[in-house]
Amino acid sequence: MAIAFGRWLRAPEPGGALLVLIAAAALCALALWRLYRPGGLGRHAPVAPAVAAPPLPPPRDDRLDLNRASAAELQRLPGIGPVGAGRIVEEREANGPYRSVGDLVRVAGFGPSRVRGLGSRVRAG
Repeated sequence: MAIAFGRWLRAPEPGGALLVLIAAAALCALALWRLYRPGGLGRHAPVAPAVAAPPLPPPRDDRLDLNRASAAELQRLPGIGPVGAGRIVEEREANGPYRSVGDLVRVAGFGPSRVRGLGSRVRAG
């Protein structure tokens, strides 16, 4: 084919250019078909669908429950001594359970800043 193409360049015949163009298009089509046919070099092997992993269990909540903790457990928290722990338990027994950590402000000696400091270590309910 290269010889015929070189000959055409030296002495073109009428309609020869169209024949060369058709031959080149056919050659490109053949190359593309071989490259992209099923299983060809341009195709990736089909990937099996990934199996979904089972959902992870929710993270364990290690915070101390204000409504169930005893005075001894509350004393283990930083900044709470026996008097503060006793006040928390007394307030809970007198006025009902704590609905949120912010309810600790009901206890004498527990202001907003002290309650904010305990927020990551305790929970209510």
